[in-house]
Amino acid sequence: GQRVMATSHDIRRSLIGATKTLITNLILMSLFSSYNYEPFQSMNAREESLSSIRDYLDMKHLGNCFITAMMFQQLVGLFGSVAALVIQITTGYRAVESMRNPVMEATSPSDFWGRRWNVAVHGALKRGVFKPVRKFSSSFVAALMAFIASGLFHEYLVHLTVMYNKEPRVADDNVCNALNTDYKPQLGSNMAFFAWNGVIMVTEKLLGRNRVMQSFGSTLPRFMVVFLTIMTALPLAHWFGNPYIKRGLLCDFQEGYLFVTKIA
Repeated sequence: GQRVMATSHDIRRSLIGATKTLITNLILMSLFSSYNYEPFQSMNAREESLSSIRDYLDMKHLGNCFITAMMFQQLVGLFGSVAALVIQITTGYRAVESMRNPVMEATSPSDFWGRRWNVAVHGALKRGVFKPVRKFSSSFVAALMAFIASGLFHEYLVHLTVMYNKEPRVADDNVCNALNTDYKPQLGSNMAFFAWNGVIMVTEKLLGRNRVMQSFGSTLPRFMVVFLTIMTALPLAHWFGNPYIKRGLLCDFQEGYLFVTKIA
């Protein structure tokens, strides 16, 4: 799109946004780092396989998944806010916010993934995958291919950051003391997570054409719409988060932060 010059209001907004996100990160780390971001003793936290819908909807499991979602939202959001601030100061051009509070404000899967979650990456996938595929296929296929591409990219990140040829990690007794240094990431879990959400997006587009579904959605209060939206992905968030959390990636991130932690 056309470049727009950043105003002093844009820069001030980015600075405030980065500060708020940093403070939120510090609070979350202070609260949950000593539990390795899994404070509730769910089956997944105990590294047991989930085998039924009841397991996926267990409140302890959903609580841990919610913390996972918030941690990644805040970490990616912080990097995005700082990058936007630097770009606006150094180039003079306005930069978009990478995170727009999707976990607490998204009103549909397409709103979550298309307009709120990691907007910069969404733009790259739209230009690099969706639009080229759309030229010779339907929008449904193009959307699904974009999610598959995102899944493959995240599988690469898993391999790059936590999978191969890493020295045994020494866990600090006072930071992430619940970390299992012997955990082996499950190949394909990130791919499965994004493929699932691709199917959800396609399903939303199909159901969105139904007048009954349109009227049903418009009658619900906003908080219920947000809840139903996040529940399309939250029970499966461990498919995405497990490789990073259980292999200590968030513990590694903590090295650059000043926060409160339990020492005894």
